[in-house]
Amino acid sequence: MKRPTIKDIAREANVSLATVSRALNHDPCVTDTMQARVMTTAKRLGYVPNSIAKSLKTNSTYTIGFLVSDISNNYYISIARSVEDIVSRQNYNLMLCSTGNRQGRELDYLHMLMSKNIDGLILNTTGLNNDFILEMNKKTPIVLLNRRIMHEKFKGDLVDTNSYLGCYKLTKQLLAMGHRKIYVVRGPAHLSNSFERFQGFADAMSEVGITIDNDYPYVYTGEFTLKSGEDSIHYMQQMEDMPTAILSQNNMMTVGILKELRRCMIRIPEDISLVSYDSINYMDLMMTRPTSASFDMAAIGEKVGQLILNRIKNPETPNREYIFDPTITPGNSLGIPRD
Repeated sequence: MKRPTIKDIAREANVSLATVSRALNHDPCVTDTMQARVMTTAKRLGYVPNSIAKSLKTNSTYTIGFLVSDISNNYYISIARSVEDIVSRQNYNLMLCSTGNRQGRELDYLHMLMSKNIDGLILNTTGLNNDFILEMNKKTPIVLLNRRIMHEKFKGDLVDTNSYLGCYKLTKQLLAMGHRKIYVVRGPAHLSNSFERFQGFADAMSEVGITIDNDYPYVYTGEFTLKSGEDSIHYMQQMEDMPTAILSQNNMMTVGILKELRRCMIRIPEDISLVSYDSINYMDLMMTRPTSASFDMAAIGEKVGQLILNRIKNPETPNREYIFDPTITPGNSLGIPRD
Protein backbone atom coordinates (compact mmCIF):
# COMPACT_ATOMS: atom_id res chain seq x y z
CA MET A 1 0.00 0.00 0.00
CA LYS A 2 1.36 3.40 -0.98
CA ARG A 3 2.36 5.64 1.91
CA PRO A 4 0.27 8.87 1.98
CA THR A 5 2.16 12.11 1.23
CA ILE A 6 1.45 15.78 1.80
CA LYS A 7 0.33 15.93 -1.85
CA ASP A 8 -2.43 13.44 -1.01
CA ILE A 9 -3.46 15.56 1.99
CA ALA A 10 -3.49 18.74 -0.12
CA ARG A 11 -5.63 17.08 -2.79
CA GLU A 12 -8.12 15.58 -0.31
CA ALA A 13 -8.40 18.76 1.75
CA ASN A 14 -8.47 20.96 -1.36
CA VAL A 15 -5.68 23.22 -0.12
CA SER A 16 -2.18 24.10 -1.28
CA LEU A 17 0.97 22.13 -0.44
CA ALA A 18 2.28 25.18 1.42
CA THR A 19 -0.82 25.25 3.64
CA VAL A 20 -0.46 21.56 4.44
CA SER A 21 3.21 22.04 5.33
CA ARG A 22 2.46 24.98 7.60
CA ALA A 23 -0.41 23.15 9.31
CA LEU A 24 1.64 20.01 9.94
CA ASN A 25 4.36 22.18 11.49
CA HIS A 26 1.83 24.09 13.64
CA ASP A 27 2.58 27.43 12.02
CA PRO A 28 0.72 30.13 14.01
CA CYS A 29 -0.26 31.81 10.74
CA VAL A 30 -2.63 28.92 9.97
CA THR A 31 -6.17 29.46 11.28
CA ASP A 32 -7.66 27.00 13.76
CA THR A 33 -10.26 25.95 11.19
CA MET A 34 -7.67 25.25 8.52
CA GLN A 35 -5.39 23.50 11.03
CA ALA A 36 -8.23 21.18 12.04
CA ARG A 37 -9.13 20.52 8.40
CA VAL A 38 -5.60 19.49 7.44
CA MET A 39 -4.97 17.43 10.58
CA THR A 40 -8.29 15.58 10.23
CA THR A 41 -7.48 14.73 6.61
CA ALA A 42 -3.96 13.61 7.53
CA LYS A 43 -5.31 11.33 10.25
CA ARG A 44 -7.98 9.87 7.96
CA LEU A 45 -5.39 9.06 5.29
CA GLY A 46 -3.02 7.54 7.85
CA TYR A 47 -0.27 10.06 7.14
CA VAL A 48 2.94 9.57 9.15
CA PRO A 49 5.66 12.30 8.92
CA ASN A 50 9.08 11.23 7.67
CA SER A 51 11.08 12.11 10.77
CA ILE A 52 14.47 11.55 9.11
CA ALA A 53 13.70 13.87 6.22
CA LYS A 54 12.23 16.39 8.61
CA SER A 55 15.30 16.38 10.84
CA LEU A 56 17.61 16.89 7.85
CA LYS A 57 15.52 19.80 6.66
CA THR A 58 15.10 21.51 10.04
CA ASN A 59 18.36 20.42 11.74
CA SER A 60 16.20 19.03 14.53
CA THR A 61 15.50 15.48 15.67
CA TYR A 62 12.29 16.53 17.42
CA THR A 63 13.42 14.45 20.39
CA ILE A 64 13.62 15.53 24.03
CA GLY A 65 15.47 13.44 26.61
CA PHE A 66 14.03 13.02 30.10
CA LEU A 67 16.26 11.52 32.80
CA VAL A 68 14.61 10.65 36.11
CA SER A 69 16.07 9.00 39.19
CA ASP A 70 13.39 6.33 39.61
CA ILE A 71 10.79 5.46 36.97
CA SER A 72 8.90 3.30 39.49
CA ASN A 73 8.05 6.46 41.46
CA ASN A 74 4.54 7.61 40.59
CA TYR A 75 5.67 11.22 41.00
CA TYR A 76 7.89 10.97 37.92
CA ILE A 77 5.44 8.85 35.94
CA SER A 78 2.72 11.46 36.43
CA ILE A 79 5.02 14.33 35.50
CA ALA A 80 6.33 12.50 32.42
CA ARG A 81 2.77 11.85 31.26
CA SER A 82 1.98 15.56 31.51
CA VAL A 83 5.26 16.60 29.82
CA GLU A 84 4.62 14.21 26.93
CA ASP A 85 1.15 15.64 26.43
CA ILE A 86 2.62 19.15 26.11
CA VAL A 87 5.61 18.41 23.85
CA SER A 88 3.74 16.01 21.57
CA ARG A 89 1.48 18.87 20.51
CA GLN A 90 4.56 20.37 18.87
CA ASN A 91 5.50 17.00 17.32
CA TYR A 92 8.32 16.26 19.79
CA ASN A 93 9.02 12.75 21.05
CA LEU A 94 9.98 12.15 24.67
CA MET A 95 12.78 9.67 25.42
CA LEU A 96 12.44 8.62 29.07
CA CYS A 97 15.40 7.07 30.94
CA SER A 98 15.71 5.99 34.59
CA THR A 99 19.12 6.36 36.23
CA GLY A 100 18.40 4.61 39.52
CA ASN A 101 20.34 7.51 41.10
CA ARG A 102 23.53 5.88 39.80
CA GLN A 103 26.36 8.07 38.55
CA GLY A 104 27.55 5.61 35.90
CA ARG A 105 24.11 4.91 34.50
CA GLU A 106 23.29 8.61 34.29
CA LEU A 107 26.55 9.27 32.44
CA ASP A 108 25.85 6.42 29.99
CA TYR A 109 22.40 7.84 29.24
CA LEU A 110 23.79 11.34 28.78
CA HIS A 111 26.31 10.04 26.23
CA MET A 112 23.57 8.12 24.44
CA LEU A 113 21.27 11.13 24.29
CA MET A 114 24.07 13.32 22.97
CA SER A 115 24.76 10.79 20.21
CA LYS A 116 21.10 11.05 19.17
CA ASN A 117 21.36 14.85 18.86
CA ILE A 118 18.41 15.52 21.14
CA ASP A 119 16.91 19.00 20.93
CA GLY A 120 16.56 19.41 24.69
CA LEU A 121 16.98 17.65 28.03
CA ILE A 122 14.82 17.45 31.15
CA LEU A 123 17.01 16.30 34.00
CA ASN A 124 16.43 15.01 37.52
CA THR A 125 20.16 14.81 38.15
CA THR A 126 22.13 12.52 40.45
CA GLY A 127 24.31 15.55 41.24
CA LEU A 128 27.41 13.48 40.43
CA ASN A 129 28.03 14.32 36.75
CA ASN A 130 27.82 18.10 36.84
CA ASP A 131 31.02 18.72 34.86
CA PHE A 132 29.76 16.65 31.94
CA ILE A 133 26.29 18.21 32.14
CA LEU A 134 27.78 21.71 32.07
CA GLU A 135 29.76 20.77 28.95
CA MET A 136 26.64 19.28 27.35
CA ASN A 137 24.70 22.40 28.34
CA LYS A 138 26.82 24.52 25.96
CA LYS A 139 24.80 23.09 23.06
CA THR A 140 21.79 21.43 24.67
CA PRO A 141 18.90 23.34 26.30
CA ILE A 142 18.20 21.93 29.78
CA VAL A 143 15.36 22.12 32.29
CA LEU A 144 16.18 20.76 35.75
CA LEU A 145 13.52 18.94 37.77
CA ASN A 146 13.70 19.04 41.59
CA ARG A 147 17.49 19.06 41.83
CA ARG A 148 19.66 22.11 41.25
CA ILE A 149 23.05 22.45 39.61
CA MET A 150 24.74 25.14 41.68
CA HIS A 151 27.13 26.57 39.12
CA GLU A 152 27.32 30.02 37.56
CA LYS A 153 27.93 28.53 34.10
CA PHE A 154 24.69 26.54 34.07
CA LYS A 155 22.18 27.97 31.62
CA GLY A 156 18.65 26.68 31.88
CA ASP A 157 15.56 26.49 34.04
CA LEU A 158 14.50 24.80 37.27
CA VAL A 159 11.10 23.43 38.24
CA ASP A 160 10.98 22.32 41.85
CA THR A 161 8.73 21.72 44.81
CA ASN A 162 9.19 23.76 47.95
CA SER A 163 11.18 21.12 49.81
CA TYR A 164 11.97 23.36 52.75
CA LEU A 165 8.39 24.46 53.35
CA GLY A 166 6.96 20.96 52.97
CA CYS A 167 9.18 19.41 55.63
CA TYR A 168 8.91 22.47 57.87
CA LYS A 169 5.10 22.21 57.89
CA LEU A 170 5.12 18.44 58.44
CA THR A 171 7.51 18.83 61.38
CA LYS A 172 5.36 21.59 62.87
CA GLN A 173 2.36 19.25 62.76
CA LEU A 174 4.28 16.60 64.70
CA LEU A 175 5.51 19.17 67.21
CA ALA A 176 1.96 20.43 67.72
CA MET A 177 0.93 16.88 68.64
CA GLY A 178 3.62 16.86 71.34
CA HIS A 179 6.32 14.89 69.50
CA ARG A 180 9.95 15.78 70.21
CA LYS A 181 11.75 12.53 69.36
CA ILE A 182 11.20 12.79 65.61
CA TYR A 183 13.11 10.33 63.42
CA VAL A 184 13.96 11.91 60.05
CA VAL A 185 14.58 9.53 57.16
CA ARG A 186 16.43 11.56 54.55
CA GLY A 187 18.05 11.18 51.13
CA PRO A 188 21.65 11.78 50.02
CA ALA A 189 23.06 14.92 51.66
CA HIS A 190 24.67 16.17 48.42
CA LEU A 191 21.31 16.55 46.66
CA SER A 192 19.79 20.02 46.88
CA ASN A 193 16.24 18.80 47.57
CA SER A 194 17.41 16.46 50.34
CA PHE A 195 19.39 19.29 51.95
CA GLU A 196 16.43 21.70 51.76
CA ARG A 197 14.01 19.17 53.25
CA PHE A 198 16.37 18.45 56.11
CA GLN A 199 16.82 22.18 56.72
CA GLY A 200 13.05 22.67 56.94
CA PHE A 201 12.92 19.93 59.58
CA ALA A 202 15.89 21.36 61.50
CA ASP A 203 14.51 24.91 61.57
CA ALA A 204 11.12 23.74 62.85
CA MET A 205 12.86 21.74 65.61
CA SER A 206 14.99 24.74 66.59
CA GLU A 207 11.83 26.72 67.27
CA VAL A 208 11.10 24.41 70.22
CA GLY A 209 14.68 24.51 71.45
CA ILE A 210 15.96 21.29 69.83
CA THR A 211 19.24 21.65 67.96
CA ILE A 212 19.80 19.28 65.05
CA ASP A 213 23.50 18.54 64.99
CA ASN A 214 25.75 15.49 64.93
CA ASP A 215 24.57 14.58 68.45
CA TYR A 216 20.90 14.35 67.44
CA PRO A 217 20.25 10.57 67.46
CA TYR A 218 17.20 10.28 65.20
CA VAL A 219 18.57 10.62 61.66
CA TYR A 220 18.89 8.03 58.91
CA THR A 221 20.57 8.91 55.60
CA GLY A 222 19.91 6.65 52.63
CA GLU A 223 18.73 6.79 49.03
CA PHE A 224 15.31 7.92 47.84
CA THR A 225 14.25 4.27 47.49
CA LEU A 226 11.87 1.73 48.97
CA LYS A 227 14.83 -0.30 50.27
CA SER A 228 16.22 2.67 52.19
CA GLY A 229 12.81 3.06 53.81
CA GLU A 230 12.94 -0.56 54.92
CA ASP A 231 16.54 -0.23 56.11
CA SER A 232 15.66 2.85 58.17
CA ILE A 233 13.31 0.76 60.31
CA HIS A 234 15.99 -1.87 60.88
CA TYR A 235 18.27 0.98 62.01
CA MET A 236 15.55 2.45 64.24
CA GLN A 237 14.98 -0.83 66.05
CA GLN A 238 18.59 -0.81 67.25
CA MET A 239 18.07 2.48 69.14
CA GLU A 240 18.00 2.40 72.92
CA ASP A 241 15.49 5.26 73.10
CA MET A 242 12.89 4.82 70.36
CA PRO A 243 11.41 7.81 68.49
CA THR A 244 7.71 8.60 68.71
CA ALA A 245 7.32 9.84 65.13
CA ILE A 246 8.90 9.45 61.69
CA LEU A 247 9.35 12.14 59.04
CA SER A 248 10.00 10.45 55.68
CA GLN A 249 11.53 12.75 53.06
CA ASN A 250 10.34 10.78 50.03
CA ASN A 251 7.28 8.75 49.01
CA MET A 252 9.25 5.66 47.96
CA MET A 253 10.98 5.69 51.34
CA THR A 254 7.55 5.96 52.93
CA VAL A 255 6.35 2.82 51.14
CA GLY A 256 9.38 0.93 52.48
CA ILE A 257 8.76 2.29 55.97
CA LEU A 258 5.11 1.22 55.91
CA LYS A 259 6.04 -2.22 54.63
CA GLU A 260 8.64 -2.83 57.33
CA LEU A 261 6.58 -1.37 60.17
CA ARG A 262 3.77 -3.77 59.27
CA ARG A 263 6.21 -6.71 59.16
CA CYS A 264 7.50 -5.75 62.60
CA MET A 265 3.92 -5.31 63.90
CA ILE A 266 4.55 -1.67 64.83
CA ARG A 267 1.20 0.09 64.62
CA ILE A 268 0.51 3.52 63.09
CA PRO A 269 -0.43 5.77 64.84
CA GLU A 270 -0.83 3.78 68.08
CA ASP A 271 2.90 2.96 68.41
CA ILE A 272 4.46 5.59 66.17
CA SER A 273 3.28 8.51 64.03
CA LEU A 274 4.32 8.99 60.39
CA VAL A 275 4.36 11.92 57.96
CA SER A 276 5.63 11.88 54.38
CA TYR A 277 7.03 14.33 51.86
CA ASP A 278 5.24 13.49 48.58
CA SER A 279 2.01 11.55 48.45
CA ILE A 280 1.69 7.86 47.61
CA ASN A 281 -0.19 6.59 44.58
CA TYR A 282 -3.71 5.34 45.40
CA MET A 283 -3.23 6.45 49.01
CA ASP A 284 -7.00 6.84 49.43
CA LEU A 285 -7.30 3.06 49.04
CA MET A 286 -4.78 2.31 51.80
CA MET A 287 -5.72 1.42 55.38
CA THR A 288 -2.83 3.55 56.65
CA ARG A 289 -2.76 6.94 54.94
CA PRO A 290 0.24 9.07 55.96
CA THR A 291 -0.29 12.79 56.37
CA SER A 292 1.75 14.16 53.48
CA ALA A 293 3.06 17.22 51.67
CA SER A 294 1.55 16.72 48.22
CA PHE A 295 1.75 18.54 44.90
CA ASP A 296 -0.15 18.99 41.63
CA MET A 297 2.04 16.74 39.48
CA ALA A 298 0.09 17.47 36.29
CA ALA A 299 0.74 21.21 36.74
CA ILE A 300 4.44 20.56 37.42
CA GLY A 301 4.72 18.46 34.25
CA GLU A 302 2.89 21.08 32.22
CA LYS A 303 5.32 23.77 33.37
CA VAL A 304 8.33 21.55 32.61
CA GLY A 305 7.00 20.85 29.11
CA GLN A 306 6.35 24.52 28.40
CA LEU A 307 9.80 25.54 29.61
CA ILE A 308 11.76 22.99 27.57
CA LEU A 309 9.87 23.93 24.39
CA ASN A 310 10.49 27.61 25.06
CA ARG A 311 14.18 27.06 25.82
CA ILE A 312 14.67 25.03 22.64
CA LYS A 313 13.18 27.92 20.69
CA ASN A 314 14.93 30.66 22.74
CA PRO A 315 18.15 29.16 24.18
CA GLU A 316 19.51 32.53 25.35
CA THR A 317 16.58 33.21 27.68
CA PRO A 318 17.81 34.11 31.22
CA ASN A 319 17.58 31.32 33.78
CA ARG A 320 14.14 30.84 35.34
CA GLU A 321 12.85 29.09 38.46
CA TYR A 322 9.34 27.86 39.23
CA ILE A 323 8.72 26.54 42.74
CA PHE A 324 5.48 24.75 43.64
CA ASP A 325 4.28 25.05 47.23
CA PRO A 326 2.92 21.98 49.04
CA THR A 327 -0.57 21.14 50.16
CA ILE A 328 -0.63 19.27 53.46
CA THR A 329 -2.97 16.34 52.89
CA PRO A 330 -4.23 14.87 56.18
CA GLY A 331 -4.22 11.12 56.71
CA ASN A 332 -4.79 8.82 59.66
CA SER A 333 -1.15 8.43 60.70
CA LEU A 334 -0.88 11.00 63.50
CA GLY A 335 -1.22 10.28 67.20
CA ILE A 336 0.06 11.67 70.47
CA PRO A 337 3.43 10.42 71.77
CA ARG A 338 3.30 7.21 73.78
CA ASP A 339 5.59 8.58 76.49
